[in-house]
Formats: sequence, C-alpha cells, structure tokens
Amino acid sequence: MLSVEEVRSQCLDAMGQKLGAMYCDLNDHLLDVLLMWKQYEQLFGVDQETVQVLNTSAPTFFGVIQAQLWDAVMLGMSRLTDSPINSQQKNLSIRAIPPLIEDLEVRAQMDEAVAAALADTKFARDHRNKRIAHIDLLHIQNRAANPLPSGSRDKIKAGLDSICVALEILNGHYRESTMLYDDLIYDGGAGSVVSLLRGGLKHRECEVEN
Repeated sequence: MLSVEEVRSQCLDAMGQKLGAMYCDLNDHLLDVLLMWKQYEQLFGVDQETVQVLNTSAPTFFGVIQAQLWDAVMLGMSRLTDSPINSQQKNLSIRAIPPLIEDLEVRAQMDEAVAAALADTKFARDHRNKRIAHIDLLHIQNRAANPLPSGSRDKIKAGLDSICVALEILNGHYRESTMLYDDLIYDGGAGSVVSLLRGGLKHRECEVEN
C-alpha cells in the first residue's frame, strides 16, 4: 500500500503542482467529513435496535453526539463547496478546480460536476450560514417566517456523493484510478462502541436477573 506521501507525489506528477495539490488537499478534507458521516451512520442510521441501545446507555450524551456530528458533516460539506475567494482569503473548495484544468473537455465535465455538487449541498450551506457558523437573528426570532430547508440522511448522502463524483473526475482522468469512497474501512469507529454497549447492557440484565 502506498503511503500518503507517495500518493501525493503521484498526484502532483500526474496533474501538475497546482491541480495535484488542490486535489490531494480536497480529498484529505473530504475523507475527514466522510469519516464523521460514517460514525453518524453507525450510531444512528443502522436500525432502531441500535438507537435503543444508545438511548438506554446514555441518552443525553448520544443526543449531543448526534446533533454535533450532524452539524459537523454539514459544515464540512459547506466548506468543500464554498466560494474559492472571499474578501479576506482564498479557500480550499471544489469550485477552485475548473480554472486549473487545461483540458477543455475535462474542465467542462468538472464544471458540470461542481454545479451539481453546489445544488446538492445548498441546504447545508444555508444551515451553516444561518444556524451553525452564525446565529442569524431574523431566523432565530421568527423561524416560522424564515424556515431553513429541511435536511435528511438522503440529502447529506447525495451531497457527499456529488463532491466525490467531482474529485473522481480528476482521479479517473489523470491517474486512471478509482477512489471507491463507499468502500473505505474505518476500524475502531462508532460500531465498536455500539458492540461494547450492547454487551454491557446484556451483562447488566444478567446481573439483575440473578
């Protein structure tokens, strides 16, 4: 297996310094967001029995974890699709990719993929701007008249998938490779916590019965 440094070197060689560095940095941040989303899914997106284990074990704690992971994923999606330049700084964003691509056909594909990702993640940026990164006073004081777009696991999955598709265009064209984001394995994650909690609850039930 190639090291992180070796993969980055390959990307820089295949894509050029600016585009290769942009791809690697975006991919690293996307993997961080996918890691958080995987933890959320393992805790709250498996089945009702798993949720019941969490509620029986520590309902307040896992309620906080659920809310924080949800917002962290939407914040991560927002950052990855932000404007590449604001009044104060340059930002790492998939929107900065197309101008770095010399091949016009590939650039057109990327433009289309970025547009799709922006549409699929707009709800997350709305939440970021009004509720997560800032507390919009108008929204807080009159939520009924200024509602935020609804969020769902399907929407978050679609937004993440769209960002993956954009980066895969570069990976496929320049490196003739596929990242297989859906097949990434995160050992020692939230699933392990659920297993330990399930075992602990069974042990406690046995003690009560005896």
